[in-house]
Amino acid sequence: MVETVRLRDVVDESSFIGRVQAIDKVTIRARIDGFLASRGFDEGGEVKRDQVLFTLEKEPYEAALALAKANLASAVAAQELAQATYDRTKPLAERGTSPQAALDDAISKLSQARAAVQAQEAALKQAELNLGYTEIHAPMDGRTGRATYSVGEYVGPSSNPLVTLVRQDPMYVAFPVPQRVFLAVRRDGVTAESVVVRLKMPDGSAYPHDGSIKFTEVVGNAGTDTITVRAEFPNPERLLVDQQIVGVNVMSKQPEHKLMMSQAALLLDQKGSYVLLVTPDNKVETRRIEVGEQRGPLIVVRSGLSEGERVITSGHQKVRPGLTVEATEAKDDLNAAKN
Repeated sequence: MVETVRLRDVVDESSFIGRVQAIDKVTIRARIDGFLASRGFDEGGEVKRDQVLFTLEKEPYEAALALAKANLASAVAAQELAQATYDRTKPLAERGTSPQAALDDAISKLSQARAAVQAQEAALKQAELNLGYTEIHAPMDGRTGRATYSVGEYVGPSSNPLVTLVRQDPMYVAFPVPQRVFLAVRRDGVTAESVVVRLKMPDGSAYPHDGSIKFTEVVGNAGTDTITVRAEFPNPERLLVDQQIVGVNVMSKQPEHKLMMSQAALLLDQKGSYVLLVTPDNKVETRRIEVGEQRGPLIVVRSGLSEGERVITSGHQKVRPGLTVEATEAKDDLNAAKN
């Protein structure tokens, strides 16, 4: 039985093991001290950007804000008095009817009053910030984890994070690529735009959305001799979860034309790979070849054969080089290369 060597459309594909990673993961902390007054989300639920996650007891900070406003008003009044005193003393001192010491004292008190106003304005701004910090908002859309503290507990900047917020859509998948594969890809001129990334879920099912490569680490992993590559995937159904293990298939978008034959035609000896070829005049000939990757029952022929040549796929033990044979063409499986 013989088979004709043909050019076929082949999609280059490589498989890896990857880990799902959240693009953004934020630990939410309290900026001020206080008792938790309320929680505005369900644990494990999704929240929107600027949604109130926690509220701290407001009354102490409202009181502090009121005090800051009163202190500023007092400082402004003191500044106005100092300004009036200065305005009265200056012309008198210039006419010599008031001692220079009085003018110096008026200038000093006016400067002190102005500084006091600036200090109270800063204190007021800080009090306003602190009151604003009693409401803790979500910095982005995402899914919350378990709340660390319950309503009524005392928290502050030194406390543990209140909750972790993880962005759900899109997600990253990071996977290690061996250095030899990475070098081969670079030498072949393969770019991130020319490939598509697909996932296999832990249950063996195919993930319904394709991804694209977004980042390649600039430093290799000395322990594993790999380069970490990161792809981005949409996650509208929330099937991808942070730190999940998935299968990763990277394949070319456009198929390449490669010379292929059945693996059944491949023979091996101490010198390497070869096939038994049937010449146009039906004589058997030995031909040394170089083969590449496998595609189901087919294998890529890198060199040694040309398109249209015929190779023996069965009955090798019945023939020998130089023998004239009556060759029967094997049925061509056009889909074999796609398996």
